[in-house]
Amino acid sequence: MIVLHIGAPKTGTTVLQQFLTENESALAERGIRYVRAGRPHIAHNALPMAIAAGKAGPLFDQIAREHDAAPDAVHVVSSEIMFRALVARQMADLLPASLRGQLRVVCYLRRQDRYAEVLYKQLAKNGLAGTDRRAFLEARLPRLRYSNILGPFADLVGAENVILRPFDRDRLIDGDIVADFAHHALGLKDLAGLARTTDRANPTLSVELSEMLGRIAHDHRINVREIIREIAQMDDPDLFSRDDTFSLADRRRIMAHVAEDNDALARMFADGQPLFDTGDLDDATRLAALNPSAVARRSHQGALALARAMALVARRRADAEAEPDDTAPGPVPEAAPEPAPAPQPQPEDVPPAAEQTRPIWFAEIAPVLRRRGFFRALRHHSIAFVERGRDVLMVTFDNLHNAGDTRPERDPWAAKFCADRDISHLGVMAGENDWFRDPELIAALHGLRDDGFFQGWGRVILGGASMGGFAAAAFASLAPGCRVIAFSPQSTLAADLAPWETRFAPGRARDWTLPHSDAAAESRAAGRVWIVLDPFERLDRMQADRFDGDNVVRLHAPGVGHKSALVLNRAGALKPVMEAVVEDRLTPVEFARLARGRRDVYLYRQAMEAHLRARGQEDRAERLRLAFRKRRRQMRRAERAEGGGEE
Repeated sequence: MIVLHIGAPKTGTTVLQQFLTENESALAERGIRYVRAGRPHIAHNALPMAIAAGKAGPLFDQIAREHDAAPDAVHVVSSEIMFRALVARQMADLLPASLRGQLRVVCYLRRQDRYAEVLYKQLAKNGLAGTDRRAFLEARLPRLRYSNILGPFADLVGAENVILRPFDRDRLIDGDIVADFAHHALGLKDLAGLARTTDRANPTLSVELSEMLGRIAHDHRINVREIIREIAQMDDPDLFSRDDTFSLADRRRIMAHVAEDNDALARMFADGQPLFDTGDLDDATRLAALNPSAVARRSHQGALALARAMALVARRRADAEAEPDDTAPGPVPEAAPEPAPAPQPQPEDVPPAAEQTRPIWFAEIAPVLRRRGFFRALRHHSIAFVERGRDVLMVTFDNLHNAGDTRPERDPWAAKFCADRDISHLGVMAGENDWFRDPELIAALHGLRDDGFFQGWGRVILGGASMGGFAAAAFASLAPGCRVIAFSPQSTLAADLAPWETRFAPGRARDWTLPHSDAAAESRAAGRVWIVLDPFERLDRMQADRFDGDNVVRLHAPGVGHKSALVLNRAGALKPVMEAVVEDRLTPVEFARLARGRRDVYLYRQAMEAHLRARGQEDRAERLRLAFRKRRRQMRRAERAEGGGEE
């Protein structure tokens, strides 16, 4: 039997997954196996993402092999990302026949008004929800009917194989999600001898504190997760609360909206017994969290706690940086430098150093929020967004050169281009050279898609170079009909799709079973895909040849090598090319005209010489070198003449 735990989100999923991971060996001895396929850490999030992309076959095969190796055991798969209508619908087409009779689906549900609350807090603390709670609720209300998700699962495995449990501490066994899941899903009634975490893995912060965190989430120097971990250790009940986000009238409206749907679920999965107790909504006195005095108290305590947590994190980082690692091999650390002198007064027309090193997105959305936007720091990557109008949204991805850049003034690729032209910009900044093969990043981008972020724009354009060009094409399906501009992109580094690709060893070592791993396939969802390449670069040409859709426009630029965007930039052509993309008027003829100046760039000469010498055309390579030098001398003389003879 395979127990498929699908969440829902914010129902103790993390605590449950930690329990299953920490006790993997002990549970195996009791005939319960926490499936390893598709679980890089504690959750099987790779599975629903692969299902959504229609590429779950290899993962399902691995799960089937694990099941067949121990057919009498109970095998557990857990991911709250499974709780999505798209996943439920597509799973019916992708699930192998060998697994269909083995599945049992387990789902915990919060009452919808409380589910809406925790979703708001989750987005708010990451700076993604704004502070208009009513607008958030209006957008979410149509999605609160659980049958849209549970219905397809029931069709797949049968209603009798769906275990539906309300996430209500008063109704869980011992008030504990782990004990309840062990009893109802695993048939395990005795947890003696199994490790249990006592930490609050995912505490429910007050709405006031969640919104405060959202205000600082855009600051790249602050890790919100670290701050939350510090706050979770604080013994102050005013920092954690529920039923504090929406008014009593709003809560009643939510439950009235889903009442018929809940009744249908009760008949299907609970023998007609009500799923949720709504008695508290009949008594306004039971919603004490909405009292003005309670709101003021939580706001005050939340601000103090946030300041304390930030100070603790800063102190810990400073201590870690100051203390040498005595266990690491290598030379003896140098003495600490003398403290920097106090900053001197500066002229009024010279901005302070902090102002000079602020990235463009930060200057526009913080600290006074001149424009709408957000910054989201993930474990390996980060996402910055600035809205400057709804005509054009540019989505860009860093190239390999920028991966891991930790400078405080760092901006996403094409940030200045977008800012100078008032173009709204979502920039994905790479912390690693992983070709964006990161489940957390993919889930974040899917979340934006599911929230409708990529809808409502006049045009959506995805762009990048090399690794970023791959991502621009690979994530095109997030915004069907979009435009893609990719400079020397890879279509994939998956060994089974591009076995001839020998470059980018760190990228090839990544997980290419994740969604959006074949840019050639994903880019078919785009309205148009411009691919800039040097046709003399064999591997770049082979990668480009995999893009075979009718929407592909190849723009050949002989002599730019793999660094096509860099050469065009030095030739003064990159911005005009990007402007033509924004205006949707880039043609091969226009590109050839714009890119003609590349012949005056030294990198062009290097690349063309290399191409000619590789073909044994030494004489042509030498003539090219001499002609290039002659042309450069002529250009310098002309420049001196225009400048009155000055050097």
